[in-house]
Amino acid sequence: MAPSSATLLTPRAEAEAAQRRASDPRASAWVGASAGSGKTKVLTDRVLRLLLRPETKPGRILCLTFTKAAAAEMATRLARRLGEWAVAGDAPLSASLEALTGQRPDAAALTRARALFAEVLDQPGGMRIATIHAFCQSVLRSFPLEAGLPPQFTLVEEADAASMLADAREGTLASGRLPAEAVEAIAGLGSPEDFSQTLAALVKHRDRLAGAIAAAGGVPGCDAVLRRRLALPASGSEAEALAKAVEGIPPALDRAAALLCQSGNDNDKRRGATLKAWLALPPDARLARWDDWKSCFLTNDGKPYADRSLATKGGLKDAFNETIGILRAEAERVFAFEETRRGWRLHAASLSLLALAQPVLAAYTARKARAGAVDFDDLIAAAQRLLTDPGSAWVLYKLDGGLDHLLLDEAQDSNPAQWDIAAKLAEEFFAGSGTRDEGIRSIFAVGDEKQSIYGFQGADAAGFARWQSHFSTTVPRAGARFEAVPLQVSFRSTAPVLALVDAVFAEGPARRGVVGDDAQLAHRADRIGEAGLVEIWPPMAEPPRETPEPWQVPQEAVGQANAAALLAESLAARIARMVREETLPSQGNRPIRPGDILVLLRRRTGFSDLLVAALKKQGIACGGVDRLQLVEQIAVQDLLALLDVLLLPEDDLQLAAVLKSPLVGLTEDELFRIAHGREQPLWWRVLAERGQDTTLGRAAEWLADLADQTDLHTPHTLLAEVLGIHGGRARLLARLGPDAADPLDEVLNAALTYESRHPPSLQGFVQWLRRGGALVKREAESGVDAVRLLTAHGAKGLQAPVVILPDIGSGLNRDTLRWSEAEPPLPFWAPRKELHAPAWAELAEADALAREAEENRLLYVALTRAEDRLLVCAPGEPKPGSWYDLVAQGFSRLPGVQETAFEPTAFGAPPAASFDGPLRWFSSEQTAPPRPAARHAGAVVPQVPPDWASRPPP
Repeated sequence: MAPSSATLLTPRAEAEAAQRRASDPRASAWVGASAGSGKTKVLTDRVLRLLLRPETKPGRILCLTFTKAAAAEMATRLARRLGEWAVAGDAPLSASLEALTGQRPDAAALTRARALFAEVLDQPGGMRIATIHAFCQSVLRSFPLEAGLPPQFTLVEEADAASMLADAREGTLASGRLPAEAVEAIAGLGSPEDFSQTLAALVKHRDRLAGAIAAAGGVPGCDAVLRRRLALPASGSEAEALAKAVEGIPPALDRAAALLCQSGNDNDKRRGATLKAWLALPPDARLARWDDWKSCFLTNDGKPYADRSLATKGGLKDAFNETIGILRAEAERVFAFEETRRGWRLHAASLSLLALAQPVLAAYTARKARAGAVDFDDLIAAAQRLLTDPGSAWVLYKLDGGLDHLLLDEAQDSNPAQWDIAAKLAEEFFAGSGTRDEGIRSIFAVGDEKQSIYGFQGADAAGFARWQSHFSTTVPRAGARFEAVPLQVSFRSTAPVLALVDAVFAEGPARRGVVGDDAQLAHRADRIGEAGLVEIWPPMAEPPRETPEPWQVPQEAVGQANAAALLAESLAARIARMVREETLPSQGNRPIRPGDILVLLRRRTGFSDLLVAALKKQGIACGGVDRLQLVEQIAVQDLLALLDVLLLPEDDLQLAAVLKSPLVGLTEDELFRIAHGREQPLWWRVLAERGQDTTLGRAAEWLADLADQTDLHTPHTLLAEVLGIHGGRARLLARLGPDAADPLDEVLNAALTYESRHPPSLQGFVQWLRRGGALVKREAESGVDAVRLLTAHGAKGLQAPVVILPDIGSGLNRDTLRWSEAEPPLPFWAPRKELHAPAWAELAEADALAREAEENRLLYVALTRAEDRLLVCAPGEPKPGSWYDLVAQGFSRLPGVQETAFEPTAFGAPPAASFDGPLRWFSSEQTAPPRPAARHAGAVVPQVPPDWASRPPP
């Protein structure tokens, strides 16, 4: 029997056929695109083929992407292709269109293709390619009154939203109108920072919370709902339950205590004495010393003692069975009560949180309303309400009149509200398809459930398949064609990388959330015959700790190296060797550049700073970290201390910090001389030194001069003068090193940002920066010739020839807020372990499974960023289920893996770096002709810099 045509297709031919099927404008399509399978190309091809149809109007195509970068990338690709078509000759244009559609174009198609560039250019606003937030904003701008918003509403940025929330929180707490018992309960359960973080988490779900509280009948109604969920009685309190537990002590415990006291075992005697002493107490004292009684029956973890720990058979002899029976029954009773008691405490904490959160969130909403502002979450919520409100049907009618084709990018990262918006748009234009004659209308979604990694933002990983099922029924019912198209061929990665990915997720816990029960990952590589390499270093051992000799104080600070620091130095040395000596065979053996290397971290930790410092020490260009918390940087703290002093010179602590900082540079002795024994503020002592030719005298002149200018300059101008004219930048960099340059630049940028949104008040700027304006987010720039250091989340959509994955751990799940799935969906708040009731434990277990699934998907994303080479390593002993452990298991399942002795000192790793085990690796040789060298950041034309480039910045 002759083989079918499908079996004769090469991976590329198979992929191109699937891509043409997915981009067919005559059908709606749902595309499951594995990593590197050409998702953006399919999306672009789909739009191009839609535009080629004569009946398609560019303004009736809407493409929704997940990020601004994705929208910009797609718009750039479309503009480039249309521009090429506009000037192409018949032969190249015909070849391009045939490759796109699979059919040879006629003269009319060529004419249409050439005219598209001008047609799109004439479209007001260009092609409608936007993020979901930008689209919702445009809808709300068009229908503000219907959405209940002011016509000229403004979009508040994250920093300003955080400041508004802080104002709402402080104003509500200071109002004196909150329940005193709720405030007292909250204050006893955590710090103000904990409460602030919890409120910020509730803000993300404020509509859900408001709906749940309303459904429960207000906060008083939430009391009854929480009691039912926690299996607590409809009335009563923890104190009453404890009193009943104390009253319920069986009389047999007197007998058991006496028998224990008569035991021949010392532990039995001590337990018996404790029980006997407690039983002799009056009722009130028993309540106060309940923990003494509990400790006789439960471990520190709250579990009942084993029989052998409650009593000893050798000591009690014939009385053992009687004694252990009494003690075991009481241990079970105490355990059951403590479980219920946890429920009482969880109930009290959760109810107190609701009582405080409701007015705070209401005040936050009111502040935004007074300012005519909405935040990013409001955009989605308001658009969802607008489009799903039966009274706003005419809004859908108006939108339907300007929309024929809806395209969704990264659909697996959409949350339920975003799916509702997309579904409402699509259902409306499918519902209207029979009344319009303009032609075919379609919905197109591309995504990959394996890459759904934004659960913390509400992404619904299962929504992609659920809505595929929905539209596979809805679209044919409207008389249109629906296609489900999988894309499995990777154009990005070499065969060794894909083989490792398949092996990692072939068995074991790594499959959860990535691969279905009966499915197997089977990526196909387009890059057949190209050189690739995957390697896993043995785990780095923790170096031995040196114990200093007692009573010998070192003359200078002595650092203790740890595995993370040594791994950072080892990786920096390995990267330096790559850049200086190694090449990419798949690209004609061109040298590896720093911009070819992408380091992916599981989470942001101090390891990133260690690696950046180590790379700079090696002379390797590094792009730095993708997130920068300004107020945590020492240079910025010094500047904030200076601003505090200028605002309040009597702040002795901050003034002392400024005097000791690099901005002034006083020694401990000099500061002690003016600070010790003073009877007036330190500021006065400093001013008394004016006119002296000393460090302190010059500092006094400088501070007095700045104080005179504080009311005359904006925050940015003041900071620029401090850093520029007064030499503050040079002093800070001289003491703190070049790592301080980025924070100094960013604090100046933050001052400009603040002044563009608010009156330029110095007090306001300092408060704004500390409340929420201090987080700097940097987009990864692929065109910069520097090693990129990102989290796996931040690398979504990126790729690199060389990817390094140091597994530094995922950290503990310290979520203190969990939502009940039952209606109404009220949250439980447990900031302490003693509040972890059984109901909380059930939710925590479900959350742990969901988190494990998302961590596995994040690992899939991280591994598939690699084009040619992948390196995995870890400091310390890897934990079971860690990324390193899962990848190591994948190597064990991968045929053809080779092992060799690992010699890190050969590439310059520090001598103290010790690795436990051999180096394992798997590679493929370059047998295919090399690809054209990809454009990389190093390929730039040198230019003469302008004069100002050699001058120091302000």
